[in-house]
Amino acid sequence: MDFLHTNHISLNAENYVPFYVVYAYLSSAEFAVAMNGKNICILNSEFNKESCRNWFARFNSSPKLEFVEIPKEYVATHWEAIKAPILDRIPARTDLCIVGAGVGALLICKDVAQKYSIPAVDAGYVLNMMNDRIDKSNGCRLYTIHK
Repeated sequence: MDFLHTNHISLNAENYVPFYVVYAYLSSAEFAVAMNGKNICILNSEFNKESCRNWFARFNSSPKLEFVEIPKEYVATHWEAIKAPILDRIPARTDLCIVGAGVGALLICKDVAQKYSIPAVDAGYVLNMMNDRIDKSNGCRLYTIHK
C-alpha cells in the first residue's frame, strides 16, 4: 500500500481485477463447452482422472485430458532442477495446460508457454473443483459459485 500511495496509484474498477476472477470462466459451462474436443494437459500433484472427466461431462463436453504429475513440494524452489522431464511429458498437440502448483505455478506456466507456444493457466483451485477436492482449498472461492 505504501508503494501505491507513494506513486499516486489508486486501485479501482478501471485498473484492477483480482487474479481469481479468471476462476469465473474456468469453472463455467462456457469454458467446459469451449474445451470440447480440445487437448488439455493437467499438471498437478494429484488427480482423480474420473472426476475430471465427469466435471467436463456435466457440461456435455469431452476434451482429451492428459495428466502430468508434478511434485507436491519444492516446485517453487527446485523447478529448474526438475522441469525438463516434466515439460517433456506434455503431449505435443496440447491446446491448453491447466496448472496446480501453489506458488510454483507461475514458473511452470511460463516455461510451458515458452516451450509449446500455448496458454498455461494457474488454476489450482479449479483443479481442486475438477478433482472433487474443494476441501483442499478450505471451501469455495469467489467467482466459482454458479447457479
